Amino acid sequence: MQTFTWADARTDKAETKVAVLLPGSGYPVEGPVLFWVGEMLAALGWHVQAVRWTPEDKPNHDPHSLVARAAEKAFADSPVASRRLIVAKSLSTLAIPWAEETRTPGVWLTPLLTDERIRNTILRSAKNDLFIGGSEDELWDGGHRGESNGTFLEVAGADHSLQVGSDWRASQEAQARVFERIEEFILGLGHAQASAT
Repeated sequence: MQTFTWADARTDKAETKVAVLLPGSGYPVEGPVLFWVGEMLAALGWHVQAVRWTPEDKPNHDPHSLVARAAEKAFADSPVASRRLIVAKSLSTLAIPWAEETRTPGVWLTPLLTDERIRNTILRSAKNDLFIGGSEDELWDGGHRGESNGTFLEVAGADHSLQVGSDWRASQEAQARVFERIEEFILGLGHAQASAT
């Protein structure tokens, strides 16, 4: 795996916010949903570190460990952070247990909710992460809305790419609503931290 700086937030503030973008297995960070989240984070003053898979990365044997290593490497390659966030798509949502252990907030795009380890982690989590999936995505499995403190957003008619059939306008409109909800979540992280102190 390789990490690269998507956006380096140059700021005089004492606080350094670092967000890591993790791709799906066939959905790179340059894919539309992750691309615009990366741009949003940069505009909101976050240092954004992104991950690219390389041919050596084989998720077949232990995909949970692969994505955990990717998250660790991306944060290690970033500035020391006073606040951290992970944004992951599909395969990389297998980092949910890692994020739970490290208490890292997450935006989980089309999470693999059919994975038993993921479901168990979400069930016992006290973090208010954001989970986003499409109603037509079999891996979303209904969202399990009542099982966690997390926030679940289901996009009606959307598939695993958060696209609505072959209707590009409907897909664009649906994704715009997703970005608005993600922005609310990110802006709320500062309020949640302030109220916790």
